Amino acid sequence: MGVVVRLCVEGDHDKCLDIARDLRDWFSLSGLEKMAVDLRLYDTHCAYLDGELAGFINLKYSGTMVEIVWLAVKREFQGHGVGTALLGYAEEVARRRGVGLMVVKTSGDLGYEPYTKTRRFYESRGFMPILSVNPYPEWGEPMILYVKCL
Repeated sequence: MGVVVRLCVEGDHDKCLDIARDLRDWFSLSGLEKMAVDLRLYDTHCAYLDGELAGFINLKYSGTMVEIVWLAVKREFQGHGVGTALLGYAEEVARRRGVGLMVVKTSGDLGYEPYTKTRRFYESRGFMPILSVNPYPEWGEPMILYVKCL
């Protein structure tokens, strides 16, 4: 069975947060606190692999632009196409809503391996880095802004 993606329902949000809690290499305590709010505030889509919640993507729409606020895949499902399926699903939903630009902010700490993988993931799926801010005021660390035309 392949990856199935759908809009999250109320009971899914806490499960999504549990996934992120297990990914401490990517998400800080302050990030998790913000995520707990954002998962309910913005559109969150869940990915299931063989019936198990495997990951999620959280999207914030603004006119003809959508921002990927959060994206996470359970460690044991990384490299199994879950992130790619989430991204493809999000792009299709965004296009149907008339969105022409997708953006994502990610860590710009070039020496931190987990985010090297994250940046490679976005770049291999057509995202282009267009801005680097160091330090990014909201995070207190480097940030790279990626964009993709849909």
